[in-house]
Amino acid sequence: MRWLITLILLSCVSCMTGCSAYAVQHVRGNDVSIQQQDDLKPIVKKLFGTELEKDEATSVSVSQRIINYKIHDDIQILKNEEDTYFIVTYDILPASLEFIIAGGGERTEDGWIKNRVRYVTLQAINGEYQIKGISSGP
Repeated sequence: MRWLITLILLSCVSCMTGCSAYAVQHVRGNDVSIQQQDDLKPIVKKLFGTELEKDEATSVSVSQRIINYKIHDDIQILKNEEDTYFIVTYDILPASLEFIIAGGGERTEDGWIKNRVRYVTLQAINGEYQIKGISSGP
C-alpha cells in the first residue's frame, strides 16, 4: 500500500513538472547549447519515467516487471560528435526476486535495485521531444 501512495505522489509531481515541458521547441538541428541541455533535463526525466511505467504493467513478465521506481535528479550530460547523451541514474523495485539485473545496479536488502544507469538521447519531432534511444552506454 505504501508503494502505491508513493507511486501516485511521484506521478502527480512528475506530471506537474514535466507536462509543460513537452512542447519545448528544438533549435538549430543537433546544435544544442549548454543552457538548452540543462533545460532538457526535466523533459528527459519525464520521458524516461514514462518508459519505466511501461515496465509496471501486468502484461510484463514478472521476471522483468517493476512495481516502483525513483529517478535521481542529478542527470549528467555527455556530448560527443554524434549525439548528446543524458546520463540517467535511477532505482527500481522489482515485482519479484526473479528479476534479472541486466544492465547494472545493486540489489539492496529492502529489495530495491539502486544506481542503475542509462544513456538517453532525444529527438525533436514536430517541435516536441521524444526519446530517440536508451542504452547502457554511449
